Amino acid sequence: MKRVLIEELHQLSSQGWVVRWLMIGLLFGVGLIWGIVGNLPDRDLHLVVCDVGQGDAVLIHQGSMQVLVDGGPNSSVLDCLSRHLPFWDRTLEVVVLTHPQADHLNGLVDVLERYDVEQVVVNGLVNDTAGFRAFQEVVIDEGALVYLPSRGDEIRLGPIRLTVLLPEEKLGLARVWEEPGVTGEVLGIATHQGDLNETSVVLKLTFGKFDALLVGDIGFSSEQALIVDGVLSEVEVLKVGHHGSKYASSLDFLREIRPTLAVISVGGKNSYGHPTRDTLMRLDTVGARVFRTDVEGDVEIVSNGQEYWVID
Repeated sequence: MKRVLIEELHQLSSQGWVVRWLMIGLLFGVGLIWGIVGNLPDRDLHLVVCDVGQGDAVLIHQGSMQVLVDGGPNSSVLDCLSRHLPFWDRTLEVVVLTHPQADHLNGLVDVLERYDVEQVVVNGLVNDTAGFRAFQEVVIDEGALVYLPSRGDEIRLGPIRLTVLLPEEKLGLARVWEEPGVTGEVLGIATHQGDLNETSVVLKLTFGKFDALLVGDIGFSSEQALIVDGVLSEVEVLKVGHHGSKYASSLDFLREIRPTLAVISVGGKNSYGHPTRDTLMRLDTVGARVFRTDVEGDVEIVSNGQEYWVID
């Protein structure tokens, strides 16, 4: 009798463990489902200026479509992507490098190593640095379609439209993105002798009646050229040029585009003094509400194509 009772107790104990594991599995499954449901994309446009320190990285996503403009100075852009994109989606439809400087390109090396990228948009110029060579190599290894833009080109992803305002003409050479380690004449032709900031790819983002302007690091001279060429119009949001440098965001330029919201991507206590008092005063003059990544962290703006709002 004693042995029978012990065997029955063992059976009950075994059944108890089975029930417990079933409950744990059920709870895990429910949690996973809720996690997926909570991460399902909505139909709104999300414009995220990532907190990457002293650099630029702007994520645009709507539904399952994703565009990354610049990647910041280091791998911190990956944290931004993980915060704002579904964990199961490892594809970026488009990556744009506005110009080949470390504070815009270094993080893109990590992005291209971790994500599948379908198309890369670059201005075609070479910067003879280790960071640029690493980026060039990973772009070639990725096998993504590489495109050199010029004014009037459009990138269309469903209801998202990105219109190229600068450069006016294609810069550099496509061969830079076809074979690693190009040297000699090719390298010379594709190397810019002036200020690389002024070669930035400038994009106007349009989603319904919502417009935003992403200007890279252009300064007064490029801004003036855009004014003279008559290609500017009013926008709701400006990604402020060159991290709030006093040599960007002129008053004439701001009066042309009349942004109601301006976002400055900038590192805390940076050695450049960005954003400068001059720039902040000019933004205040045109009535732009200012957000800063060194204060707010990631700045996320959402639009349904009619209205827009900032996520706290």
